[in-house]
Amino acid sequence: MQNTGIRQALPLPLLASVMGIAGLGMVWRQLELLLQWPALVSQLLSWLGLLVLAAFLVGYVAKYRRSPQAVRGELGHPLRINFLPALSIGLVLLGALLQTGWPGFGALLWQSGALLQVFFSVVIINRWFGGEQPAVAINPAWFIPPVGLIVVPLAAVPAGWIETAWLFFAAGLVFWLILSAIVFQRLITGPALEPPLMPTLAILLAPPAVGSVSALLLAGEVAVLVRLLYGCSVLVALLLLARLPAFARLPFYPSWWAWSFPSAAFVAASLQYANAIGVTWLWPQLLLVAAVTLLIVLIFLRTLLALLRNESVH
Repeated sequence: MQNTGIRQALPLPLLASVMGIAGLGMVWRQLELLLQWPALVSQLLSWLGLLVLAAFLVGYVAKYRRSPQAVRGELGHPLRINFLPALSIGLVLLGALLQTGWPGFGALLWQSGALLQVFFSVVIINRWFGGEQPAVAINPAWFIPPVGLIVVPLAAVPAGWIETAWLFFAAGLVFWLILSAIVFQRLITGPALEPPLMPTLAILLAPPAVGSVSALLLAGEVAVLVRLLYGCSVLVALLLLARLPAFARLPFYPSWWAWSFPSAAFVAASLQYANAIGVTWLWPQLLLVAAVTLLIVLIFLRTLLALLRNESVH
């Protein structure tokens, strides 16, 4: 792909920034509930996420008007198209957070996002069914379209839409199991991921982490499925930690945002799980919150720097 400035290119992977900011809001909401603080930081992060989403959409429309062929090429790309549902997942997450202070607006966001996520999932999966998907295009970003359905219970359960939450959870969980086999086979037996795709390995953490949060909301207790999903997320988190030296040597790519939401989801799941089983160790939880906040702030600032410098991306 031709090198272009990030400001001109505005690649679809940058949509993951909305998920990351909303995920950080989810972490801070858990902390606010734990410490009985008002929902101040989580609400501020929600509005920041909406602002980033609006800015991206305005920029992407401008990109289409300037170069419609580039946009059509990106939407037809077997890899980048998988980041498009970050838009709908971001809407669901932001809606879930804004239900606290803005219930009507929050409901509009998450319900619109849920419907859009179904649409994206059906369209993208049907493209896969067309066959001839290049093996090198298979990577953890494939989880985003169908497995993203698993985030809907985060908003649907508090709103009382229990059956809807179960439908989305079941669909996301089953497709996670199916795609896990495909993605792991590619990662183990195929060629190594190219450097711009290396950060997408963090996406492996999102399904079990978010799944454990959704499962706990649905079950209302620490059921077996909650333990299975959270335990899986712990193992994936350790695997990713072991690869941190390799990640640290990579230059900045928009795909670095792939680290943001999975990390936030894991911290939120850890806070929720600890509270559910009666663990009262506050300092480890605060350290986790501080670490994921620092991570996302650094990625956010690095992205702003890239925009200001108009750096080239792949």
